[in-house]
Amino acid sequence: MNTRPYPWRTAFLCAVFETDPAKMSARVSKATKAIDARLAGPQLDAAECRAIEDARRGLATLGAEAVSVPAGSKGPL
Repeated sequence: MNTRPYPWRTAFLCAVFETDPAKMSARVSKATKAIDARLAGPQLDAAECRAIEDARRGLATLGAEAVSVPAGSKGPL
């Protein structure tokens, strides 16, 4: 995993480490917006492009899991 301090990385990590299913969707949304904002900014280098691709795949998985967990649940079994 790349540890460079990309501006969107904090929001991404907050989504990854969120344990409250009620907050997961908002965290994923915030991370996605941070990545989209970065994509609209200055040119990316190859390493950041790969990191963004990986992060987007991870967020897609988290987003799907957040939708599949019923409200009030403690998470997937």
